[in-house]
Amino acid sequence: MKKFVCGFLIGAFLFGSINAFAEPLYQIGVSFNVKEISVDGNSLPLAYRPFNYNGITYAPVRAIVESLGYETEWNAETQSIEINKAKINSLVTVDMITQAIKDQGLSLNSHKLSYYTLNNVVPISYQIGEMEHVHIYVYKSYEERVRGRLEFEVIKEKTDMNVPFVYEVKNALIFYVPFNKELHLEKKLKTVTDLLITSAI
Repeated sequence: MKKFVCGFLIGAFLFGSINAFAEPLYQIGVSFNVKEISVDGNSLPLAYRPFNYNGITYAPVRAIVESLGYETEWNAETQSIEINKAKINSLVTVDMITQAIKDQGLSLNSHKLSYYTLNNVVPISYQIGEMEHVHIYVYKSYEERVRGRLEFEVIKEKTDMNVPFVYEVKNALIFYVPFNKELHLEKKLKTVTDLLITSAI
């Protein structure tokens, strides 16, 4: 089946959430005949389908290489994609994450909120204040965390949701679902995740 997509979409499609800007817009004909991509025998959950163009298969770089234990980064200065082995010296726990959040002056109240199961992990959920929600997913490895994020990206593309702030910390995913955006709690949670990422504990 042939469809037309804009040329500038290729950069974003290939690299996920990292911003890459391409040449001026033009249309190309592509074929969506790749049914799946599997890594080590396991099918990757992908929000965007791979496609063929002029005999070349285009697939999301970030999803594939991160599922293999690598990290991706867009270098705006050199206009290049950088791929390096993920350096995860230690793993984080739910207790470490919640303590880091409390250290930022935020109070957490346990709450039986319902949120998505991602890569077979049910989040531990908390309420901050009256309506703000935090959902914490802790995995056994960096690669399992990547797969959890990919599953969420698929869900996000298929549903009309209040898109949360998503933080990736070593082997954990932290979702912050804001209610009062004027609180700007995402800034404090970004500080939390930055500290956890640089922590050697």
